[in-house]
Amino acid sequence: METIRVTGICLAGAKAEAVTVEARFHRAEEGRTEIMVTGLPDPVVREGRGRLLCALEANGLRPSPGRLFLNLVPASRRKSGEALDLPMFLASVAALGHLEAKHLTGKLFMGEVGIDGSLHAVPGGLAAALVARGSGLEQLIAPAPTAAEAACLPEVKALSAGHLTEVLAHLSGRGPDLAPVPIPDGDGLPPAPARLGEVLGQAAAKQALIVAAAGGHGLLLCGPPGAGKTMLARCLPGLLPPLTIEEQLEVTCVLSAAGRWPGGLARERPWRAPHHTASTVGLVGGGPAMRPGEITLAHRGVLFLDELPEFRREALESLRQPMESGTILVSRAGRQEQFPARFHLVAAMNPCPCGYRGHGRIPCTCSPHAVRQYRQRISGPLLDRLDLRLEVAPPSSSELLAQETAAAPAEGGRAAAAVRAARRRAGVRQGNTPNAQLSPEQLKTAAPLDRPGQRFLERAVDRRSLSARAVQALRRVALTLADLEGAPPSAAHLASALGLRSPLN
Repeated sequence: METIRVTGICLAGAKAEAVTVEARFHRAEEGRTEIMVTGLPDPVVREGRGRLLCALEANGLRPSPGRLFLNLVPASRRKSGEALDLPMFLASVAALGHLEAKHLTGKLFMGEVGIDGSLHAVPGGLAAALVARGSGLEQLIAPAPTAAEAACLPEVKALSAGHLTEVLAHLSGRGPDLAPVPIPDGDGLPPAPARLGEVLGQAAAKQALIVAAAGGHGLLLCGPPGAGKTMLARCLPGLLPPLTIEEQLEVTCVLSAAGRWPGGLARERPWRAPHHTASTVGLVGGGPAMRPGEITLAHRGVLFLDELPEFRREALESLRQPMESGTILVSRAGRQEQFPARFHLVAAMNPCPCGYRGHGRIPCTCSPHAVRQYRQRISGPLLDRLDLRLEVAPPSSSELLAQETAAAPAEGGRAAAAVRAARRRAGVRQGNTPNAQLSPEQLKTAAPLDRPGQRFLERAVDRRSLSARAVQALRRVALTLADLEGAPPSAAHLASALGLRSPLN
């Protein structure tokens, strides 16, 4: 008795994992057809037995009495989602003798099957294409929207179908072949970000933004309402260098797995700005379906947290580990999923509960105790991981009423060019690792301390009570400032870096 094997996938976090559907049919003389599914299927996969029987009958493939065994390999991995419907159906058809097993080799199948045999799109087309490429499979067959996602990877031939009869006709050679899906022409996710020249005044904040973009540093802006914190943050994606092809695949794969495919390869870096009422699961991912959180949706892009002290403390504390590692391992009830989370954090906050502490025209009504309590909502360890911290004052009346000069629109272009030049210098020195991610050992090689720099850091540690992490952050920021100038790092760059790290007392 032959065992049929068909390759499918199930989503695991922000990626896909190959699943082999094994099928074998044991005929009986009388009785009904019983379908048994083993290999840790979730309720969605188990309910597929009913859809499978209806689809078989609707397409004239009513099974004989007996027992149809479907095993999902690897058996130790929990299988979830409706993407296994199509490979389970095809394995069953072959096990019942209606299709030769040789037609199912070298291909990956995915899609939800309706009770009438129609195929419905499922998320994760690009993630499945990456699995197919890694497994040496030449074709991927799926419903049209899912196949269009897979077509973003030209190494895999993506074919689309709208009904089971089309798939069976193509595989058996008794009907027209399925047409390959052309590579979609998508132009990415969000619209063009705000230009830096549109921000009135704020020269120091703009410089901090350029440093953050050039070195990949986290940034915290503290200032009263209307100071331009959000507008400054929205300029950051436009200052960052374009996504490389590998980064485009990473971003698109995350969006595809989350059901947010942008219509082609993502061209723009993601921008995520969750509300301060977001839960810990909403930020880092998880839940019953183990969905990616905001930090994963912001992978290779910008995560903007406005009103930072208003976020739940446990949600903010959950960001500390992924900020350093670039990944988040979520464990829930015996399940573990690892999500990518290489995001660029930009945060904004008011200086006090009323928002007007230090404002030149509106008096603050908060007591020192209230201000201290408000700022203590952000823990020291989290604050320590933000390399750049700046107090932002509201623009003056003359800056607010000033006419836009001819040079203003070009300011963002010049800043982006400076960021790209600094990143190129860093790339020659240390590869694809941004300055903000350099280890202490790498930092010793990239930016060795001379005697004046060492003396400056010793004084800074004594006066500011800097932690070891803060000292390393100062050195990384100084290296970025040197890269922007095209010069070797010096004590002057360390002094400038310290000026971009306000204690926010």
